[in-house]
Parts: sequence; C-alpha cells; structure tokens
Amino acid sequence: MSAPQWPAGLSDSTPLPYTIWRVLHQVDGTRDITEVARLAGLTVPDVTERLQAAEQWINRAAQREQRVTDETADTVTQCLTPVIGPMAEVMVDEVLDELGSSATLSGLLSGLARQLNPERVQQFARNLRDRGIT
Repeated sequence: MSAPQWPAGLSDSTPLPYTIWRVLHQVDGTRDITEVARLAGLTVPDVTERLQAAEQWINRAAQREQRVTDETADTVTQCLTPVIGPMAEVMVDEVLDELGSSATLSGLLSGLARQLNPERVQQFARNLRDRGIT
C-alpha cells in the first residue's frame, strides 16, 4: 500500500477536530496506511475516513476564503430568506457593501451572523449546509 499524504493546503495550524489530527499526526509520507492505523489505534477504514474528512475540511476552508460571486450571494440570500423573510436581500447587500470588493464568503457569513439571534443563526447554518455551503 502507498503511504498516505497530507491534503494539499493543510498545515500544522489548520484547525481540525482531534479525531482527524490523531490520524494526521501519524502521517509522515513514508508510513503506509496500515502502520498509520496501528499507531493511531484505529482500523484502516477509520483512517481512510479521517483522511477524507481532512480533505473535506480543507475544501470548505478554501471555499470560505473565496471571493463572493453574484451566484454565491444569491445562494446565501436564498438560505437567509426563510430565516428572516424578504429583508434577507437587503441584509446581504449591506454586508457586501461594508466588505467592499474583497468580500469573502467567510466575511459575508460572519457579517450576517452578527445580526441574527442564536436560533436564527442555527437555522441559517442548516440552510447553508443543505446547499453545500460551509
């Protein structure tokens, strides 16, 4: 078996759940997956699952740092509308205006979340996850 590698874009400072770091700590580019599993105290399928989860975390992190496109803004508005109603479009536009031309998805979502109570933030987050955002 070939030696597993860290996903591109991952660094020691990337925030990941402990269950994933537990595996990545053993990945050094020379150990095969069986040895990584043994050292982590897991099964090979568990290690494979954790490596795939790490890749997903990195992809989501990259998505959050991308600039907001019109399509992304529309999707965010569609996710916010069921939470607060027709004011969603105005809120999204205002936050984008505040962020200026360097608006990232992370900045947009943070700006919107600050304006919502905790229950609405949770509903908004569920809607975003259902659409594949964050």
